[in-house]
Amino acid sequence: MSISVEKSGMSDRLDNPQAPRREKTRVALLAAGAELLSSRSIDALTVNDIVEAAGVAKGSFFNHFIDKDAFGAEIARMIRRDLEDRVDHANSDVTDPKERFVRGICLFVHFAQTEPKRARIMLRGMDRAMIKKSPLNKGLRRDIKAMIRAGDMPDGKSDCAFIMALGTCFALMMAVLNEKMNRAQFKSLCIDSLVACLIGLGIQTAIAQQIVEKSIAQMMTG
Repeated sequence: MSISVEKSGMSDRLDNPQAPRREKTRVALLAAGAELLSSRSIDALTVNDIVEAAGVAKGSFFNHFIDKDAFGAEIARMIRRDLEDRVDHANSDVTDPKERFVRGICLFVHFAQTEPKRARIMLRGMDRAMIKKSPLNKGLRRDIKAMIRAGDMPDGKSDCAFIMALGTCFALMMAVLNEKMNRAQFKSLCIDSLVACLIGLGIQTAIAQQIVEKSIAQMMTG
């Protein structure tokens, strides 16, 4: 599945006659780049490819982005922002921070299963995703703090929880995209990985198992 303008949340700005020309140009570049990156890596693209697909002048690209790497990173950030919004919506009625923690990871993994092309684009910007203070990690930081306040894990493990969450999440996404496993094998891998993650943070095994199995059943169907 390629990244349409609508999926990237940019269609309104492209169609809005009141939007500044500069913004329309930037949106057109991002929409074109997202479509191109659904089938090719950033290294396989030239700036000419991007501006031609966007229908803008070549100089316009450098008015908005330093280089192709910055351009690709911005598209990856947009996809991650979309996913974070999905997690917030899915967890809107969930009060247990442990469950929110696991459900978020499950949604990202399910995304890799259902939208592999977009997932690959996002994972290319993984280095930026690992920055704890990034606004994109606001929800994860919030849930970790809530787990500490609830007594689910000691305060000293907050950094560990952050690394374990993103590490487990991205490793499972890569397994979806690159490993040949049947449904049962992958479900087993997800359960084992997520239970191990919670146990490593101090959650009792039985509770961890229950939360993981429930979250996978709810968030990774279809």
